[in-house]
Amino acid sequence: MNTASRSGGVHRDRFSHLPDFIIHQILSFLDTKSAVQTCVLSRVWRCAWKHIPVLDLHSDSFQDYDAFQRYVDGVLSLRCPLSVHKMVFVSKRQDYDDSEPELDDGQFARVIEYVLRHDIKHLSFYLEHCLYPDNYFRFSNVFGSSSTARNCNLRTLELGDFALQSGFLSFGFRMLTTLQLESCDLRFNWEEDIDPFSNFPCLQNLVMKHISTDLAYRGMWETSFKISGMELLNLTLENVGFFKLEVFAPKLKFFRFWEDETEEGYVEVLELSLPSLDHADIFAFPEEQVEQYMITLFQGLHNVKTLTLHSETIKVLNGLDEFLDRQPSPFTRLERLKLRWNDMQDKVSNYFLKGSDAKPIVEFVPRSEDKAKLCRTILVSLSLMKYTNLPRYC
Repeated sequence: MNTASRSGGVHRDRFSHLPDFIIHQILSFLDTKSAVQTCVLSRVWRCAWKHIPVLDLHSDSFQDYDAFQRYVDGVLSLRCPLSVHKMVFVSKRQDYDDSEPELDDGQFARVIEYVLRHDIKHLSFYLEHCLYPDNYFRFSNVFGSSSTARNCNLRTLELGDFALQSGFLSFGFRMLTTLQLESCDLRFNWEEDIDPFSNFPCLQNLVMKHISTDLAYRGMWETSFKISGMELLNLTLENVGFFKLEVFAPKLKFFRFWEDETEEGYVEVLELSLPSLDHADIFAFPEEQVEQYMITLFQGLHNVKTLTLHSETIKVLNGLDEFLDRQPSPFTRLERLKLRWNDMQDKVSNYFLKGSDAKPIVEFVPRSEDKAKLCRTILVSLSLMKYTNLPRYC
C-alpha cells in the first residue's frame, strides 16, 4: 500500500514488498491463529500463513473446544502441501460453560498423520489436563495408528499427559535425537521393554518428568528400569515412577536426578555406568536406608567433574556426617562442588573433596528465588543512591 505524506510525497509500503521467505519467517514466530489474523490485514499477505513452516495450535485461545477442533481441521485442510519444520499442539481442558469437552482422539491421530506426511522435524504434543480415568487410554495408540510412522524424520519429540504403550517403542524413531516425556503414563510390556529406549540409535537428550507406571499395580517391585544409549549426552530424571534404575551411557555429559517424595516410594539406583560424566545435578532425600542409598548413588557418579547438590540433599547428608567421614571418597575427578545451600558440615564436604587430586573448588550457588531477592535489593539500593551522598559502586 502506498501512503501520501504531508509534504505531498508518496511512501512505499516496504512490508508488502518483502520477499516471501522473510514474511514466512516473521509469521512463524506467531502462533497459527495470530498468524492467520495478521494475514487478513493485507491482500498481499492473505495466503502467506498457508506457507509458514511452523504450526502452533493452542486450544486456550478458543472459548469453545469444538471451535478449536474445527479450526484445527480447517488449518490442516487449507494449508499448502509443504513440509512442516516444527509443530506445537497444546490441547488443554478448559471449563467451557462448566461442561466437560468432548476430546476427539481421532483428531489427534489425524494431526499426527498430517505432520508425519509433511516431513516434520520437531513435534511438541501436550494434552494438558485433558485426561480422565475413563478415557485416559484412548490416546495410548495415537502414534501406533499412523501408517507413515516407520520412516518418520522426527528429530525432537515432546509429549505431555500421554499414555504410552509398547507400540510407542516400535514407532520408528530412527532419527530422533531429543525425547521429552512429561506427566506421561508408561504401560509397557515390562518383560520385553526392560530397556525401552535402546532402539533409538540417535538419541542424545532424554528428559522424563513426573512419570507414572503400572509396576506397583502389577506387583513388579523388583523390576529394573534400564536406560541405555550409546549416543546419549544429556539425561534428566524427575520423579519417575519406577523402583530400580540402571543407566548405561558411555558418552553422557550431564545427568540431573531429582527424586522428591512420591506415593510410590524412591528410586533405588542399582548401577550408573557414566564414564564421561562432566556435570551431575542431584536432589534426593530418601527416608529409608539413607546411608546405602547415598553411597550407591555417589559411587555411580564417581567420574563427575562438577557436582551440584540441592538444599534437601545437603540436609540429609549433614545427618550422615559421621558415617561419611569414615567412607572413602569415590570422586577422583571432581573439580567443582556447587551447593544450593551454604550450610554443609565440614565432614560432609571433606567426603566429596578428599578423593580428588584436582583440588576442587567449593561454590555456593544461590537458588533462583534468592537471586531474584538479591536483584530486588540491588535495585532498591541503586534507587536510594540517587537521593543520598553515599558512594556508588558498579
